[in-house]
Amino acid sequence: MHAYVINLARSLDRRAHITGELKNTGLDYEIITAVDGRELDPSDLSNPAIVDPSLTTRIGLPAGAVGGLPAGTVGAALSHLSVYKKIIAAGLDKALVLEDDVILPADIGSLVDAVADQLTGAEVALLSYESPDPCKMSIEGSTHLPSSRLLALPIDIRWLSSAGAYVITREACERMVKSMLPLRIQADGWWFYYKEGVLDRVRCVVPQPVHKNPKLISTIGSYSLGNGLRARLAGPLMRRKIPLLHQVLSYRRQRIYRQWGRSELVEMPLAEKPSRLE
Repeated sequence: MHAYVINLARSLDRRAHITGELKNTGLDYEIITAVDGRELDPSDLSNPAIVDPSLTTRIGLPAGAVGGLPAGTVGAALSHLSVYKKIIAAGLDKALVLEDDVILPADIGSLVDAVADQLTGAEVALLSYESPDPCKMSIEGSTHLPSSRLLALPIDIRWLSSAGAYVITREACERMVKSMLPLRIQADGWWFYYKEGVLDRVRCVVPQPVHKNPKLISTIGSYSLGNGLRARLAGPLMRRKIPLLHQVLSYRRQRIYRQWGRSELVEMPLAEKPSRLE
């Protein structure tokens, strides 16, 4: 399995973290330089070929938002799009996509190979996911994976997010490349892309094997600081890693990640089956 790791050129601490995580996994990987939202040209951000004009009509946009999406969010989406293009150019049938702030399990290599063997069509399998409420996964139709894990359909994909770690098929990449621009949603808008017919199926690995490192601050601004005045005032302090403040916010992020990363296997009807392959 080949892995593509998205990393901002200025985020040297995150690069050191992820290369350390990957060192003993046996995975073949390459670092992809992310599109930096700070460096995006305002004319590009307002270009209807890049950001859908309909997003500009949203009310109550956070500070720094352009075209209805924060510049960092636009940069993240464009970064994932560039990875899809690389997967297609490399002629890969499936690939692993990672963001640079994740913590990987020791068996990630065998796990992603086992996941890839189960994927077909335009499909995505999430190894990291978030939801405001515990993610309910369907026992029905689930597939066994190494280390007592399962590949399962989410009961309600509408509240599922995160593009921190996922395996994606070539066909899914081809469809995403054709449909992502102009941007209408963030990189992890899996429900949107399923609803639009871009993806055939979205499944999750349970229990969740990949988690975010709470010691690394978000380069987009979510979770710890937001995108408004507090982020602008506290951001410089966070980047300086003042010991007490850094420790407090790391603990806060850890609590948030735990809360948003909960999942459970259930026997109940799917809200809307996230699959066109069965």
